[in-house]
Amino acid sequence: MDLVSRKEALRTIDKYIAGKSKETKMVVTAYSEFYVQAAKDDVFRTILNGSDLVVPDGVSVLAAAKYATAVRGQRSEVSKMLYGLRLGVEILRGRVGETVTGVYLFEELTKLAAEKDYKVFLLGSKPGVAKKTAEKLRIRQIGGQVDNGELKIEWDAGEERVGTDAKKAAEVIKKINEFKPDLLFVAYNPVKQEKWLWENRDRLKVRVAVGVGGTFDEFIGLVPKAPALMEQMGLKWLWRLVTEPKRIGRIFKAVVVFPWLIFITSLNNE
Repeated sequence: MDLVSRKEALRTIDKYIAGKSKETKMVVTAYSEFYVQAAKDDVFRTILNGSDLVVPDGVSVLAAAKYATAVRGQRSEVSKMLYGLRLGVEILRGRVGETVTGVYLFEELTKLAAEKDYKVFLLGSKPGVAKKTAEKLRIRQIGGQVDNGELKIEWDAGEERVGTDAKKAAEVIKKINEFKPDLLFVAYNPVKQEKWLWENRDRLKVRVAVGVGGTFDEFIGLVPKAPALMEQMGLKWLWRLVTEPKRIGRIFKAVVVFPWLIFITSLNNE
């Protein structure tokens, strides 16, 4: 994981777009579930290790990085547990660092695109969502002015078959490449979107590709945003549990499995 600030992440991606490389740069917004998956999925672990920029999308991954550094070399299990508890307090006080979420990157990079005339392609999500997201982006207020449709943007619903149907995937890739976007945002399910990008990165004529999960839904208001204070305190998972109870399986991985995995790993790396 790249422990970059929000501004550093934006500067890095902007440099990717302005650079001369013809290779698609892949950006991953990694949160705790990703590392749980990587622990049992060799392909996904390769993707995390091989991506150009992996940013901390969540307080828990920042805390995990801090914990791993602090307890390295310690032999006492009790000391490691006590440090974990202290770190938990730091999380609640909002003192573990600055997250770089997919929602933040999407909103800021699309603003940058409007300012610098970058081309944006939206792929995926539920039927109609990518189109509504594009429409909202075109009328968004930027610097006191409305973009008025000047943002160069294209989209495709993508459908579930893109990940499993080679013909449909080829059609979508052709559409993307004809548009030649500077920024490609892919809103499939987490992990699936990263695997799709990794498998097709050599076929895409794109400067930068980012998997953004449910960001489109959140951007147009289909999913309520967590209060800023809850995000800062690392309690976005609780907000998600209340507003989307069906996510309980994913939340369990993030809140229980991930911390336990980090602790067990620390015991094996004394």
